[in-house]
Amino acid sequence: MGVIETSKWLDDYAEKPEKLLMKKGITSKEAAELYSYLQSFGMYTPSLYTKQLVHSLKERKAWKKINLFYKKYRALWKGPSIPVYIFPVQASRGIFSSGLKKSGVSFKEEIYLFLSDEEDEKEWEALFVHEYHHCTRMNLLAKNPAEYTLMDSLIFEGLAEDAVKEYCGDHYVSGWTKKYSELLLRKLWNQHIKNELHLRKNDSRHDQLLLGRGKYPSMLGYAIGFYLVGKFRQKHGISAKQMMSLDSNRFIEDEKAEED
Repeated sequence: MGVIETSKWLDDYAEKPEKLLMKKGITSKEAAELYSYLQSFGMYTPSLYTKQLVHSLKERKAWKKINLFYKKYRALWKGPSIPVYIFPVQASRGIFSSGLKKSGVSFKEEIYLFLSDEEDEKEWEALFVHEYHHCTRMNLLAKNPAEYTLMDSLIFEGLAEDAVKEYCGDHYVSGWTKKYSELLLRKLWNQHIKNELHLRKNDSRHDQLLLGRGKYPSMLGYAIGFYLVGKFRQKHGISAKQMMSLDSNRFIEDEKAEED
């Protein structure tokens, strides 16, 4: 598989995202549901800016460059052969958007990337590394994604951004990795996270804790996950590739030991 030429889809259906997604071979209802879900992760809403952004992404050869990243990391990680769909990003939206205007979402069998014409193409690589790491890890673990817990989600996010740091450099990690001090992270771990690791993805508290919604600090779970992975890497002198297939519980063994 690899990067799908969604640039051609956008030529015909940029103003009708549901029809655009039907090019995947899904029904109108499925496309509407998928579009609604993808919007929550930063996919564009049609506007006067959309065609301009699509043109700019074409000029910057975004599809070709992302496909080069796909080939590079698939070979490096022995990753899965999956389709990668590229669409414009929604301005000022998306979990990973902090002025860089990029976002994405991964499934076990496909990836969606939402891009702007960001001048620094290393930002595109960082986004790809994060999302393809998720996809590769999902395919390595002998676990149904529907059974993932908060523990799994913390480590998924921590490992993916740790990989960005290793392969793209500290400058390209997301802002939430540096949002809280180690002292505060330990406090937040004890207060909010350590007794909720069993929560499944279908429990509303899972996303509240992972994303830091409501009364919880912003991006709480993401930051905790990155902290746990960083401690593990430092102690064991292990690389992102070596950590990719490890069970999530390995990363909290030290935390449990300190409590005993």
